[in-house]
Amino acid sequence: MLIFAKEIGQREHHHELEDKLPELKQYMEYQRKLFPYTVVRAGLDLAYKEVDDIMNFVDNDYHPPEDSSRQEYPADVQQWYRNRFPWSSAFLKMEDMHFVLVTLIKSMDSFRTHESASAYHWPVLYDCVHNIIQVYNSLVRDDPGNSRDIHLSNGVEVNFDDFINNYWFDLDFMVFSQADYPHTRHQERKNLLEEEIKDIMSEGVEPLVALEKLEAPFTLEDSTLKLLRRDPVETRYLELKSSPETGNQFDRIYKKYVEDPQHGKLRIIDAEYLKNLPLAMAGDPPA
Repeated sequence: MLIFAKEIGQREHHHELEDKLPELKQYMEYQRKLFPYTVVRAGLDLAYKEVDDIMNFVDNDYHPPEDSSRQEYPADVQQWYRNRFPWSSAFLKMEDMHFVLVTLIKSMDSFRTHESASAYHWPVLYDCVHNIIQVYNSLVRDDPGNSRDIHLSNGVEVNFDDFINNYWFDLDFMVFSQADYPHTRHQERKNLLEEEIKDIMSEGVEPLVALEKLEAPFTLEDSTLKLLRRDPVETRYLELKSSPETGNQFDRIYKKYVEDPQHGKLRIIDAEYLKNLPLAMAGDPPA
């Protein structure tokens, strides 16, 4: 199973403060209506089907294969790829993305190991989740009967911005790029990171060299450096790092505590949801 910032298969978490805070209770009830694993898995399935169809089309000399069920094909394949997968296409050719999709699907189907993603996987997951949520929310609004075929939630629209705030570790692949969503939960790190880079550049250091000079807590992983530099893609960075299932991969958020200025000692998982609550409420209500 792929490791996210929160356990992707956990749906029934009850916040220790939700009975005291009505807005938090509403927010947590929304979270319990989501099927986070399915959001990711269905997004990967949709992306794989689309990319596989288009690659078969290209391999067939830009003619629809006889066994294809796809109704329409793009006149400009590369433009279609850039529009459909804006973040993935910025870093990966379609063939590499196809490889990444297969790798991620296998990981989501494996329940005996845990896999850690590299920087190249997160923009692919971001695009996939965004696309399936758009499809699903449209069905919930306009054709709720058919929305059950995808079943990303228990009958509510999925708040994409909130989903990313909760399940992504960071958005380092967006450094010096602008997202179409607030992602306020991650924007703080992104802003500080970019300011740090600018400070290093002010000493006459080239932008790409400045990335390598970042120090903790802003040090970037090797795969992130290569991705941001647009280095030639190495297959080893498209693979996942696997570790055995131990049952304690998420102890760091479920069993460790932090001090909240207003509410005192909280488990990290509860502190995280509490931090994301006002961000979710600032936009469209999640439920």
